[in-house]
Amino acid sequence: MGRNPLSNPLHYATPQWHTGPPSTDAEAQRQLQAYDYVIVGAGPAGSVLASQLSEDPHVTVLLLEAGGDNTKILESKAPMLFSKLFHTEHDWDYYTTEQPGLAARRLYWPRGRMLGGSSSMNAMMYHHCAPSDFDEWATTHGCQGWSYKDLVPYWRRMEGFTPNTARPRIDLAHRGRTGLWDVGYSWLTEIGEKGFLPACEDAGIPANPDVNTPAGTLGATRFQTFIDPKGQRASLATAYLPAAVRRRSNLSIACHAHVTRLLVDRLSGPEPTVIGVELQTQRGGPRFEVHARREVVLCSGAINTPQLLLLSGIGPAEELHRHGIPVVRENAAVGQNLKDHLVSTPIICKAQWGTTLDYLANPLWALPALARWQLLGSGPLTHNAGEAAAFLRSWEHHPFPGSSSERPAPEDNTSGARGPDVEIVGAPMAYIHHGEEPGPGGASAFTLAPVGLRPKSKGSITLRTRDAFDAPIIDPKYFSDETDNDRSVLLAGIRVCLRIMRNPAFQRYLEPVAPNDDIWSEWWPYSSTDIDRITDEQLLRWMEAKAFTLYHPVGTARMGPSPETSVVDLQCRVHGVRRLRVVDASVFPEQISGHPTATIAAMAYKLSDQIKRDYQTVRANL
Repeated sequence: MGRNPLSNPLHYATPQWHTGPPSTDAEAQRQLQAYDYVIVGAGPAGSVLASQLSEDPHVTVLLLEAGGDNTKILESKAPMLFSKLFHTEHDWDYYTTEQPGLAARRLYWPRGRMLGGSSSMNAMMYHHCAPSDFDEWATTHGCQGWSYKDLVPYWRRMEGFTPNTARPRIDLAHRGRTGLWDVGYSWLTEIGEKGFLPACEDAGIPANPDVNTPAGTLGATRFQTFIDPKGQRASLATAYLPAAVRRRSNLSIACHAHVTRLLVDRLSGPEPTVIGVELQTQRGGPRFEVHARREVVLCSGAINTPQLLLLSGIGPAEELHRHGIPVVRENAAVGQNLKDHLVSTPIICKAQWGTTLDYLANPLWALPALARWQLLGSGPLTHNAGEAAAFLRSWEHHPFPGSSSERPAPEDNTSGARGPDVEIVGAPMAYIHHGEEPGPGGASAFTLAPVGLRPKSKGSITLRTRDAFDAPIIDPKYFSDETDNDRSVLLAGIRVCLRIMRNPAFQRYLEPVAPNDDIWSEWWPYSSTDIDRITDEQLLRWMEAKAFTLYHPVGTARMGPSPETSVVDLQCRVHGVRRLRVVDASVFPEQISGHPTATIAAMAYKLSDQIKRDYQTVRANL
């Protein structure tokens, strides 16, 4: 992987001199050491960019990652074990501020802190989302060049799709077969295939065998995932930073390198120019700097990218003054426009023992599954947690029995005529507190998780302190939209779940919950009540107590043509700052109606082509 093991980033870093000029010619030469590109963050986008840019042997690339190597982490390789990484050294372990709309609770936001970023510890959902999401980017938000037809070629080039001999049978004309990123299908349970999916159809949600086509996302589907033929997670790091790529002499990868600020030259031109970054390996440790001859590219995600911009003097002037940070470039949009996908509440259905995967929580019972995965690359440990889902338009399923006549129907806030605003994830397990707790009483359970895909509420990322090792202030401002539409959409999602629960195909896998069963009352508090008599007010109180994130923050360095309302231009270059780009979910101009990993990867691939063209043009004009 270049010239040094992952564990020693100092080899790539030049000391930052605080006490005057270097004392010898040798030290001066070391201080001038630089790379063509310095990429900050080895998540989905950073992994793709580092791989694609270093294809040119005449270009040098440095990839900096605050976390560690992903290749030795069992819990990252075995798909079903990803939640074991939460609250560990491989997780940024973030929390939001208290949310007034959610009973003043602070919500846990896990984020991957290793090579591959969150693609190394998420549920591996491979989803292109609704075509109209990206057409909206290009039209409503003025981001020409980022429509659905602009992104499709990159998804196809990246995909190494493995067909499944069982259902669903899909049209391979819509799948790429020769790409580096393995995608296909994870383990599917019988309750998911023969219970949940038929119940969705009975609830008015038609089957959709492939949600990753121009026909769109609406319908009930078995999820495609990024999994390799050996049954292991195919993160963007495993796909784009395999051993052969890491051995490239022009690519250096440094783990445990925490970037603390951008190095900016404010004297050599009318606009500030980024010339490198400063980093530390631990709080209070020595500071080092690395220089970039061409560009610095931020790929640190929707939380860390705006934090680093702010720490470097790029952002709202008032925020920078509050922390005594000199203004390098004022931009009011940095850290703003934060949107996230919120799960209204996990609806936990008591299932017959053995029909779900809760038994894997017992180490003894999990041993056969672990052996099967290690020897054959198959079995329940290849499961991704969210095996199936239904995508719908909330108002088309309104009104419901029990709905208040005083509460308006959800508004259409989708991106187009076939764009959903609700996803119902079906998971054959008790997904309680992000998978950290077993089902009530140790029982088997199936979770229905209604997700609001197109929120109107917008939050922010701001600085807690000017210390880069302090987590920023994360305030998603859930349920703060003036129309209260976000609540209405999620109420509709819950009502659809209640309809799915009653379907006979699904019911034959479930166990009844006894009236006034205290063990189950926390997660299904209306077990003794006729479902049709549950009121909106009861559901709203339940939602406030139980809602949680689906881990998809976006928009905090949004793309757009105007520096008045956006942070980066249509080529993801930071407005008014030379030699600085951002490529990650923070540049999304609007929230998409699904899972973002595939979009982030395609954007990075597309930008790598753009960056290569830019410098081919520069060389041609020399």
